[in-house]
Amino acid sequence: MVDTGQQERSVRSHGHGATAHPAAERYEAYQGGSPEAERVVFDKLARELVRVQHTHRDTAGAGQLLRTFHAKAALGVENARLRFHDELPSELCVGYARPGAEYPAVVRMSNAGGTERHDASPDLRGIAVRVQAGPEETHDLLATSFPVSHAADAREFVAFAKAMAGATSTVEQAFGLFVRLPLSVGWGTADRMRRNVWTATRHSVGSLARETFWSRGAILWGGAGPVRYQLRPAPGGTPAPPPDRGDPDYLHHELALRLATGDVAFELCVQRYRDEGRTPVEDGSVEWPESDAPVVPVALLTLPRQDLDSAEARSAARRVEQLAFNPWRTTEEFRPLGNLNRARKAAYEAAAAHRLGLRFSTPGPGHNTLLGVPLRAAFGLVDRYVPWHRLPVPPGLLDLVALRRTLRRFHLIDPEVPETPPRPAGGSG
Repeated sequence: MVDTGQQERSVRSHGHGATAHPAAERYEAYQGGSPEAERVVFDKLARELVRVQHTHRDTAGAGQLLRTFHAKAALGVENARLRFHDELPSELCVGYARPGAEYPAVVRMSNAGGTERHDASPDLRGIAVRVQAGPEETHDLLATSFPVSHAADAREFVAFAKAMAGATSTVEQAFGLFVRLPLSVGWGTADRMRRNVWTATRHSVGSLARETFWSRGAILWGGAGPVRYQLRPAPGGTPAPPPDRGDPDYLHHELALRLATGDVAFELCVQRYRDEGRTPVEDGSVEWPESDAPVVPVALLTLPRQDLDSAEARSAARRVEQLAFNPWRTTEEFRPLGNLNRARKAAYEAAAAHRLGLRFSTPGPGHNTLLGVPLRAAFGLVDRYVPWHRLPVPPGLLDLVALRRTLRRFHLIDPEVPETPPRPAGGSG
């Protein structure tokens, strides 16, 4: 069973922000010239993604915040295993990656969108794996069903998310892609992003068990340097059936049928860095060609045969939905690299914390920026003579809100405390 409390502690080894690491300095270039300057930009982008979360929730009519992306799960299991190959190349033997080493793992598979749509809708697919390498050591591996990102960096990624937030109809999606996105990033960049998205989502998926998933961004692999990893179907297994377009949840049902009769396995593979021209670290929109960076299998991820409809499996799936996967949940030897990965640290922390009710609380519906300042000033004058609880009920309540906001502004009460009790999570950031 997953210990949700232990698993959801802050990402170990990296503190609040991504800092320069000696082994990574030769591969990374920080926006603004330093980790500190870059973090200021990322914090702003993270808050914009939190607003995207609210848009997804409102669009879906949900009573709780959804994951910013990958909102709809097709699978969540706690009994997977990751085993490194006995013949693991010596230069890749780093940290928990040791020949023959085997670890328990949690696996979540999902559609990539921020709302829960029909499985046949054009979309990317994702896999998140949490490897329990020791009592206090976990490694999150996140991958998507296309080898590159539509965005070269964090700014483009957030611009795309904002342009498409809440777009459910064809007209709304077209407006986001052809009007809002170009206004944000420019026509040429928007055209490249649209082409990447169109190529990635036009693929028809019949079974997630037969899909290949790419990390897209690079991670450090100890002394071996940067790698990108992928999870591809292990040899064997039955082909994917045609998509059942009459079943909105066919990807889950297909996996349930497949796992009822046997194991599902993926090979964990890596591609090693060559140089910034052929295998760039900072640009997530450029593919690492296999001709320059051969794919090397290093481990086998196995999802054992099981009944996904059993009470035990359903309970496990609900616990998996409480988890917040983050590529920065790892050790220094496997530190994520590149602009997008560094931004993901800020974004995932903000989105997951906000969704779980821990921070980034937003004002209630009665908040008014224009009238708030004069109202607080007026109540400040009134409070000199009449305490809020002696006022009539309506102005007394307004006075209490004004006083509360003033105390928060001057850090006299904790600004991180949510204004409403945390709701149960609907997925993770």
